[in-house]
Amino acid sequence: MNARGRALLALMLFAPAAGAQDVRLASRLDKPTFAAVNAIIDSARHAKLPTAPLVDKALEGAAKGSDGEKIVTAVHQLSIRMSSARRVLGARATADEIKTAAGALDAGISQRDLARIRAAAGNGPVTMPLAVVMDLIGRSVPVATATALVVQLERAGVKDSDLAIYQRNVRSDIDRGADPSIAARTRARGLVLRAAAPPARPTE
Repeated sequence: MNARGRALLALMLFAPAAGAQDVRLASRLDKPTFAAVNAIIDSARHAKLPTAPLVDKALEGAAKGSDGEKIVTAVHQLSIRMSSARRVLGARATADEIKTAAGALDAGISQRDLARIRAAAGNGPVTMPLAVVMDLIGRSVPVATATALVVQLERAGVKDSDLAIYQRNVRSDIDRGADPSIAARTRARGLVLRAAAPPARPTE
């Protein structure tokens, strides 16, 4: 273990003892790693952050055979991203929103763009908009393009159900060979126009 890893483990080991321990972690991690991870989780709990994603991250590392240093670092970095996400989204953010926002930050979304998406969504949840952004990025749509399109869709008042359809349609277009950015823009343009169209009058 290098100096950075030893310092991180020492910091976590000397943190306050964790209140509640996950038996899955105890059975999958060696004692030093378990103590360090559990301390991070306890700190997150006191900060009123969701702890399940941290447990899942540690278990994921264990399943992949990662060493203790890598597991502790990954869990620690996730806790930092969740803290940043909650700070941007506000105290009323749900656990799902914080978890998804942390994933968006990891995917390359900046805190500034996260705030733009939060503002564009108004009082609505941002879980689906952020999931769409991450899916677009994962399909080679540039971060700036993916963010701008989702902000545009949110400002147009597109519902989550329509965002889910948009996501599926863009996937389908890309799978059929369309350029990812062009597919995302074209589908977004259609949704915005549809959202702006006046409701059809009932026929007599």
